[in-house]
Formats: sequence, C-alpha cells, structure tokens
Amino acid sequence: MSRKIMPEERKILLENPELVMFNPYSAIKTHWCSIGKALILPAITGLVIFLWGYLFQDFVNSHPRLFAGLGCAALIIACGAVPFFYLLWDDRTFKKAKAEHYAVQLKLLLPEDLECRKAHIVWITEQKAEGGWILDGKEEMFGYSGFVNYFRIEPDTDVAVISGHKFFAFIKREEKTESFYQDL
Repeated sequence: MSRKIMPEERKILLENPELVMFNPYSAIKTHWCSIGKALILPAITGLVIFLWGYLFQDFVNSHPRLFAGLGCAALIIACGAVPFFYLLWDDRTFKKAKAEHYAVQLKLLLPEDLECRKAHIVWITEQKAEGGWILDGKEEMFGYSGFVNYFRIEPDTDVAVISGHKFFAFIKREEKTESFYQDL
C-alpha cells in the first residue's frame, strides 16, 4: 500500500538529508574543470618564461642553454601538475558533498511527486548491500549499493521507502520522519 508524500514531508527530507539513504551520483557533477582552466598554469608559466627572456636579455644571451633548459623544465612541471589539480578538485567535490550529507544532490534528484511505502525487512547481507523485503505483499530482493547517508537496516523491522520518477530512497526512522511510517 502506498500514499503520496505531502509537501511538508518533502520539506522535512530536504531539511534533513542525513535521514535519506539514496544514490546521489547521477547528480554529482565531476570533472567540472574546463580545458581553459587546465591551461591556466602552463600559460602563466609560458608568460613568465617570455617575460624573463625579454627583461633579462643579457642573461639569455650569455646562458642560452640554461635559459632553454629551465624554460622547458618549468613548462613540463606546469603541464605535469594539471592532472594532480584535476584529482584534487574532483576529490574536493566529493568531500564537500559528503560533509553536507549530499543535500544539493537530494534537492536536484527529489521529484515533486513522490510515493511512500512501508516495507518489512526479511533478511540483510550488509557486505553485499542487499536484502529481502516484503513490499506490497510480495517478497522481493533489493539492493542499496552506492547509497549514501547509510544507516543500518535490521531484519524483522520496517523501513519507509520513497520513490518517484527514477528516484528511490530509504527513510531513517526518527522522530522527524515518524509520519513516513504511519498511515500505511
């Protein structure tokens, strides 16, 4: 048996994303750095090399191999640092999302039209992130691999499940979310 989620309940979920166990990865934008941003460091390095050559022409004329070697080494180091910065920026995106309990991703993914159902958990295998439940009178398997805001699901308990337009989540049972467990 299912029921529609009220706007007040949807607001509770958005204000308390730590109580919603869901898969946020379709809403996380990774590799947000553009090629233009990636070329900033090599471009600045090249500009510094040209300015050095223009401002210190006596040094360049007296040590041409040293100037060329230092310039090439600086460009290679600047270009080699680009993948490191990509990894650093991508990692920062995931860390920020985790610290905020994936609130931005929940807001992006949570549809307006949601259904709530209560499922009775029959068995759980935590290592595989899967289990079995009785939902709408039928025993089925389910999985929660890749879900965030993890909370422990115990056998022989009930869990509220919300779904709607390619979105699926479990709601943790707490005082704020008790309305999801009633009226079903």
